[in-house]
Amino acid sequence: MFLNIIKNFLLKNKVSKLLSNSPANQTEGLIKSVGVIFDGNLTLDIENVIHQLIKHGIEENQIKVLIFKNKINKNEVYNHEVFTYKEINLSGEITNPKAELFLKTKFDLLINYHEFDKIPLVYSSYLSNAIFKVGFTSKDKIVNQFMINTSLENYQLFLDELFKYLKILNKI
Repeated sequence: MFLNIIKNFLLKNKVSKLLSNSPANQTEGLIKSVGVIFDGNLTLDIENVIHQLIKHGIEENQIKVLIFKNKINKNEVYNHEVFTYKEINLSGEITNPKAELFLKTKFDLLINYHEFDKIPLVYSSYLSNAIFKVGFTSKDKIVNQFMINTSLENYQLFLDELFKYLKILNKI
């Protein structure tokens, strides 16, 4: 627990420095591949979000999910890549190879499905190689190029609004 507090503090400082030097991304082209960074500590089922993405025309094989959990339950089976505080070292490197692969993958769209105060999630969002990043409204507007003001529990409204604006922006 104490080590997680230290990691969180060090990551918060690193994220602040990285975000202050971050250039704005330019987005071009249509959305075909989607990555989702998801807070696994939410009560919401990620499969509902994936189902809605498919319903909006994204192919199932083009959707990848990375889940952050504070602690992994050994009895629970995960259908997607999962990482924890244990897999982030003190220098901020993510040591989970599957999580690293996810972050290096170039997605057309990255959905940051988490609150902004979760530093490991913000850090992984920053590290992601995605072209266009969207998320929920937050105090800091540097990680996401587009933000939607809704609650985390209302995934259907969030995705409906997202795809409405993606159509306006000629992204789909």
